[in-house]
Amino acid sequence: MSLPTTEQEEITAKAGFHSLFKNQQFMALWIAQIFSQFADRAVFVLFVAVLTAGGTATIAGRHFGAAQLTSDLYVAFTIPAILLSPLAGVYVDRWSNKAVLCISNFVRAALVCLIGAPFIKESPVAAFGLAFLISIGSQFFAPAESSSIPRLVKKEELYAANSLFFTTMMIALGFGFAIGDPIVSATGIGKAPYAVACGFFFAGLFVLRIKDNKRVVRHENLWWEDLRIGIAYIANNAIVFKAILKITFLFSTMITLNVIAVALSQQVMHLEASKFGYIVAAAGVGMGIGNFIVGHYLAHVNPSLMAHRGFGLLGLFMSLLGSLGFIQEYVFPSIGMHGVYFNGPLMFFPLLLAAMIGLSSAFVAVPTQSLLQASIPEDMRGKVFAAQNTAMSAASTIPVVLAGISADNIPGGVSTTLLIVGLPTLVMGLVNHARSAERIKRLDAGK
Repeated sequence: MSLPTTEQEEITAKAGFHSLFKNQQFMALWIAQIFSQFADRAVFVLFVAVLTAGGTATIAGRHFGAAQLTSDLYVAFTIPAILLSPLAGVYVDRWSNKAVLCISNFVRAALVCLIGAPFIKESPVAAFGLAFLISIGSQFFAPAESSSIPRLVKKEELYAANSLFFTTMMIALGFGFAIGDPIVSATGIGKAPYAVACGFFFAGLFVLRIKDNKRVVRHENLWWEDLRIGIAYIANNAIVFKAILKITFLFSTMITLNVIAVALSQQVMHLEASKFGYIVAAAGVGMGIGNFIVGHYLAHVNPSLMAHRGFGLLGLFMSLLGSLGFIQEYVFPSIGMHGVYFNGPLMFFPLLLAAMIGLSSAFVAVPTQSLLQASIPEDMRGKVFAAQNTAMSAASTIPVVLAGISADNIPGGVSTTLLIVGLPTLVMGLVNHARSAERIKRLDAGK
């Protein structure tokens, strides 16, 4: 059964990370996530290395350059996330979570080993097909993992548990791609697939240590009927629906920052495009710090209020980051600082703001995901978390397409783009925080 609304909104957590580190079941799942996340990022780099090894490739008589091949590869990884996640969620609820986690990791490990095969190196179409299959395995792993967390930890530990998982996710997002190139350089394209496959293999081994306490029930419904039930559950449950919207919007905003980080490093910091990793890394570090603060010190705060505060801070710091470009273009020259940019010692300011953006996002992600996990009955978790993954993947395509175009073409470039995203986010956070605070005040007065 789902929790009553008032109980859902008053989830408190007095337990910190200490009890989690003693929980061998949770630790096994968390370590499995670490191996899986980093391997998942390294796989993309490995495919890029294989596809671009010859500079260009021919598909149906047409020549494709490295940029086009990389773009098509991204599409091959994204399609399953958008189309197949809901179906995966249905079967995650029907099957043993432990079995799904193990099989998805071991299957991905086996498929990754094929990347070095001659027919993959010689055929971009075969490479895209293999990437598609690997991505299918990821669509089963993600909802099964999210569904397992509330079964392995106590309700009061959900904040700390999710803070650890989001920290890992952001570190992998910021640094995961960076490990791909050293692996390829150290082992060569021929052996690199086996090294990356070890990540998925070790993840599968750690998941084997998890006690599967999921009750297996025989289902007579057809899969599309279960899918309809899952969609109806989300649509009719305001708390779940709003939580998914918040996570999706947050993910889309953070993806926007990653996409325009290249333009930010060039236009504001006047660095080479390849240095954009500094910005992404700063945001990842900030989110790691924010996750720790939320999980350890702020678990008593109402999750709705904390999320809206997080959106307000996120919008504020994105707007401040966007203002740096206008400061160096108009303010610096007016005070005799011609040719001064935000690099060298002044690089501290954009990196600090990027870190604060990451920290603010933790104020949204941790309480919202914890509330979501505590609100959903066990037999619905797979469908709900798969729907969340679908929404996040679909939303990520919008900033990937629009943010780069905006940063390169509109007046003010990346600075204007950040203000376009940041200012509405700031206003939305402030307005919704005021509404939530008033609603909670009325509920308290009625008790």
